[in-house]
Amino acid sequence: MDIESMARYWSQDAENYGDIIRKELASFRVEAWQNYLREKLPADTRKVLDLGCGPGFFSIILAKMGYEVTAVDCSEGMLAQARQLVESAGIKITLQQKDINHPEFPDDSFDAIVSRNVTWTLSNPWQVYEECQRMLRTGGRLLLFDANWNMPLFDEAMAKRAEDRREECLRQYGDALDSAADITEPFDPLQLPLSGTKRPYWDVELLRNMGFGDVHTEFDVTEKLWDDKERLLYGETPMFGIFATKF
Repeated sequence: MDIESMARYWSQDAENYGDIIRKELASFRVEAWQNYLREKLPADTRKVLDLGCGPGFFSIILAKMGYEVTAVDCSEGMLAQARQLVESAGIKITLQQKDINHPEFPDDSFDAIVSRNVTWTLSNPWQVYEECQRMLRTGGRLLLFDANWNMPLFDEAMAKRAEDRREECLRQYGDALDSAADITEPFDPLQLPLSGTKRPYWDVELLRNMGFGDVHTEFDVTEKLWDDKERLLYGETPMFGIFATKF
């Protein structure tokens, strides 16, 4: 899927995602994520890039922690939501619409690069990782958070367990998913190269082969960062964290 089509796709559902981020910003997640990120970022971090920022959750909480934040996304709709939330928060963040395959920042621009729920959407994830390596200064840290969101499409038993979780979520909470917009330009997740790839093993191997150091992962970060409903609904595909340092 080309970048223009991807940008249009995510813009269609930007308002829904903006509502999700508003709820996150009014929840325990702000303090939980800030505490977690503070542990993972190098002590001398000043400049942070939020890669594929969406409506800006990471951007806002990092700016509130005192970092100088640049946030980029391919979707103008997502950036429009981010601008609203940044303005409401009364903070300063540099927001830019960019193709993260070719972000065009100078070498060694950032002390850290962060992303959440981005890598699974990429048509060229290896290229994006190479760009991250180029943009980080020596000693800079890459922090990636994602999940095997599409893996149930490749595993019948896993898909059944995921459906059971959804039904239990409906029984306990009355709903299972946030309402989404009518998508007029859908995409097939089977077209994405990482949909059926077991992660984070793939990411760790690639980053090590690229020359990153101190590459490690936490296979499930949800106990600290998700609520009970999220852990029930998405328990088949828990969020993992991947951490790597540019040597």
